[in-house]
Amino acid sequence: AYNQQPAPTQNYNYDPTPEPVRQAAAAPPPSAGKRYRAVYDYVAADEDEVSFMDGDMILDVQPIDEGWMYGRVERTGQQGMLPANYVEAI
Repeated sequence: AYNQQPAPTQNYNYDPTPEPVRQAAAAPPPSAGKRYRAVYDYVAADEDEVSFMDGDMILDVQPIDEGWMYGRVERTGQQGMLPANYVEAI
């Protein structure tokens, strides 16, 4: 019985459920979200916005409302709102 106890513990360590679930959840957004490239520098004016530089790649972009989008700056990893007229679809 003592030898059988470590085996399930090891199985849980080698087969963690959170990780595959996370990867599956993380996989769709890149294909669903669009990729944009910054055409101007932008300095965040609010804490829910992101700063970026001309030429930065903006990933997982989703439109929020007129003139604003939500996305992740590839270079910095920051996520937040950004002005739609500062980026172009690629």
